[in-house]
Amino acid sequence: MITNNVVERTFRIRYDGILGTGFAIDRDGKQYLITARHVVNGITSGDKISIFHEKQWKEIAVNVVGVGAEDIDVTVLACSAQLAPQHILEASTYGIGYGQLVYFLGFPFDWYSGGEEANRNFPMPFVKAGIISAMVSRDSKLIYIDGHVNEGFSGGPVVFMPNDRSPNKFIVAGVVANYPATLRPVVDSAGKPILNADNNSIAYFPENSGFVVAFQIEHATDLIDANPIGFELPSEQDG
Repeated sequence: MITNNVVERTFRIRYDGILGTGFAIDRDGKQYLITARHVVNGITSGDKISIFHEKQWKEIAVNVVGVGAEDIDVTVLACSAQLAPQHILEASTYGIGYGQLVYFLGFPFDWYSGGEEANRNFPMPFVKAGIISAMVSRDSKLIYIDGHVNEGFSGGPVVFMPNDRSPNKFIVAGVVANYPATLRPVVDSAGKPILNADNNSIAYFPENSGFVVAFQIEHATDLIDANPIGFELPSEQDG
């Protein structure tokens, strides 16, 4: 079962008309919102993003902590308010391996999931599962997951439970980026491609490849460590 330390950190977000998912992590006493770069493409410090709360979109001001370089589809934001409770959720790929069962959370197709009464008036994220198919190290730090993801999951967390941990101690290991799509020709009732006068297919449609592409969470934590400007969390003494 996906536990509160994951669910209560996952948010339905919108920026410049683009819908996606973001999630919060805490690092050195500060909180940060992580998402895919393409979900908030072009965002600058002082801009506002919208977060779905109490069945409506609410704006919140953000500063840009860092943006992934080149093809790294990760952006880290510092919000002007605390978004998630201070549940412990470690951010690391340590302990993950080939064939590892993982879960990814998000908000597909602009579907409304409801469940606010169980999640501090935030909608409950959808949950999907897959296994680690491959991990590419070096600069890319990519994770390939054997699973199906849909539009709207971009920016969501990839979480797993290491074998050496007690039950329900999830770790966030990655950020959902996209899924490779294969173009298929439109066919007729007999399954044959419909061709035009030039003997070319009249149209193609993208088919989900069954792979999820995610970037390892270290891309986000490296950006945070280089510019630690997150929302200052209250200390235990502050109550």
